[in-house]
Amino acid sequence: MRSATVRNRKDTRGAVAVEFALVVPVLMILMLGIVEFSYAFLMQASVANAARVGARNYAINYSLAIKTGQSQESLQQAAIQVATDATPVPSNVVSGSFSAVCAPQQQTTLTLSYRYHSLTGWFDGILGSSVNLKGIGSMQCGG
Repeated sequence: MRSATVRNRKDTRGAVAVEFALVVPVLMILMLGIVEFSYAFLMQASVANAARVGARNYAINYSLAIKTGQSQESLQQAAIQVATDATPVPSNVVSGSFSAVCAPQQQTTLTLSYRYHSLTGWFDGILGSSVNLKGIGSMQCGG
């Protein structure tokens, strides 16, 4: 009885290492996928927040800028710059545009485009080298 147990141990000596070698790559890919998706979700939320910040800046400063003679284009560019500075990587902002003139009791909308690069680079084949994320922020004018 004892010799069968010793022989059984010798036959299965490397099985744990083989199982480990088969399972670890799958677990690493799963973990990197979770991290990559979480990072992309964070970037999308950050871009949407930045667009809201820019729209808020434009809505608040619009009436003051008109009174002081500042042009609407320069005010929009300043609001887009505020939104760009609120993003995680300001150099990745592609463009920003406003939907309408900020008349009292109307909403202005800022659309911000942001170039997202994957964190690990593993999923560039699936997503492409970069993906454009779009954040839309709205704010009521007349404040």
